[in-house]
Amino acid sequence: MGRGSDGDLDTSEVQKMMRQIYYERDRERGIERTMLRMFQELGELSEVIMERAARDKIESEFADTFAWLCSLANLLEVDLSSALLSKYQNVCSRCKSSPCRCIDTP
Repeated sequence: MGRGSDGDLDTSEVQKMMRQIYYERDRERGIERTMLRMFQELGELSEVIMERAARDKIESEFADTFAWLCSLANLLEVDLSSALLSKYQNVCSRCKSSPCRCIDTP
């Protein structure tokens, strides 16, 4: 698994890493239960953010949430990098501007 010149993994590399490590277990677990685990991780991320936990805890929960999202995408055969680029193309998906010029609504 390669890293960029700055040492970061790109989305595609992370998704491949999650496939290599977890795909067999994820496939046995199934889409519904994998999605449930992703929602659980999102809840844990919300909790640490709301309680203003230490940065390392927040980072860990972000990593867990993203890993489960990658697992779900792998099961559904969705390439996250392609999906992101297709939807956003370096601009806001609604107003087509960068930075976004949308007026937020409640």
